[in-house]
Amino acid sequence: MALQPECVELHIAYIGAERVRAYRELDPSLGKPILVVFSELSSATQAWAQDQYDIEIWDVDILRERAAQFPELANRFEALTGSVTDEPVPQSAEPITHKLQSELTEHVRDNVLTPTQYEELCMRVFMHLFDPDLYGFAKQASTSDGANRYDFICRIRPGNPFWDGLRADFRTKAILFECKNYEGQISADQVYSTEGYLFVGALRTVCLLISRLPAKDSAIRAAQGAMRESGKLILLLSNEDLIQMLELRSQAGAAENYLDKKIWDFVISLPR
Repeated sequence: MALQPECVELHIAYIGAERVRAYRELDPSLGKPILVVFSELSSATQAWAQDQYDIEIWDVDILRERAAQFPELANRFEALTGSVTDEPVPQSAEPITHKLQSELTEHVRDNVLTPTQYEELCMRVFMHLFDPDLYGFAKQASTSDGANRYDFICRIRPGNPFWDGLRADFRTKAILFECKNYEGQISADQVYSTEGYLFVGALRTVCLLISRLPAKDSAIRAAQGAMRESGKLILLLSNEDLIQMLELRSQAGAAENYLDKKIWDFVISLPR
């Protein structure tokens, strides 16, 4: 299966932006960075990098435009890029998919990631699986009082039947993600704290609560209570669920069907 262009772009931008951010953390006095990418990026991907990382991206089109006023430099640039831009090489989704699966599997086995690294891994998985239907991913957003922080959030782009249905059924404009990088299984306490980030009146009613290992029964009961009492969906996922969805990625709509079945099984299991 050929990798969708927007997925390639986001992966390129993400890797580069993360490296730039590391340099900025070493020297906060640096000005706004410029990331040079030797490929063509869409305006949407460039806007994403600007919004998420406050960086400017110069892709091959911008470089060509800036070199145009210097004839000798422009000729050298075209000589370098001609073979690349005229005959683009098809790219496969499999290397990215397999890398993400390997990272998740290693984390289950050895718990090798820090909490921040785990959040970033989960975000890369969902971007890879569901872009462009889920977009506008924002990391570690604080609530207005500054007291609480959820790991990341994204918006739902209209047009996909599954995500459109989820948005309509639960009256939500966004999906929240909480990533629990615990040594053991998560319990009801983690569900209760997550429920505090969801508000029916604010059209923020759905959270995917991801943990390294499957949740305890007490966590499942707590999620059932949130659904039954206030209509909030807290869907419990583990690394194994993410691995399974990545395995299904090559089949159109299969990852969405996986989530749909998880939600259906959860709904029909609700006690009185």
